[in-house]
Amino acid sequence: MKQLFFSLAIASFLSTSAQTTTTTEGFTAGYFINSSNEKMEGLIKESFKKGSVQFITANGTKKTYTPADINELTIDNNHFIAYMNDFYKVITTGKKSSLLQKVTNNSGRILYNGTEAFSATTTEGKPGDYYLRVKSINQVELVTNKNFEKVFAASCADCAALVSNIQSKQLDYASIEKAVEQYNSCN
Repeated sequence: MKQLFFSLAIASFLSTSAQTTTTTEGFTAGYFINSSNEKMEGLIKESFKKGSVQFITANGTKKTYTPADINELTIDNNHFIAYMNDFYKVITTGKKSSLLQKVTNNSGRILYNGTEAFSATTTEGKPGDYYLRVKSINQVELVTNKNFEKVFAASCADCAALVSNIQSKQLDYASIEKAVEQYNSCN
């Protein structure tokens, strides 16, 4: 009798474990800050190709969120922000600026802000492109190989050493992360 009970308990456990694994496959622990600045912790799965993320709360409720619903989120130690209806991965950040990389392209997609549907307007560019966010300006600007010098000269003009390094070609698009780090350390 004991052996039968033990076997049934193991079978029940394995069945429950298999169901849990199936429903949370691809999800990792994380959190997001919603548009009301409330922190929500649970399991998150990115669906960046669809322009959204899926979230499972502690009680098992699953819901899909778009950038209209979220200010920022962290998935597997990667930090993302929502800006103009898209998600951006934070590559580096500091006291003066951040380097972001676009991970979604919601331009023209129908998104929902609560129950209201709207056609998303986003920044120019595509997933994989870099954006400079200077905190004093509080907007993001697309940085390409062609406009690298122009964007940094205009947005980071208060750091003569950085501008000089860019103009003398010591820093270029390939070293964009170092340029942002230098700007953040500039007095």
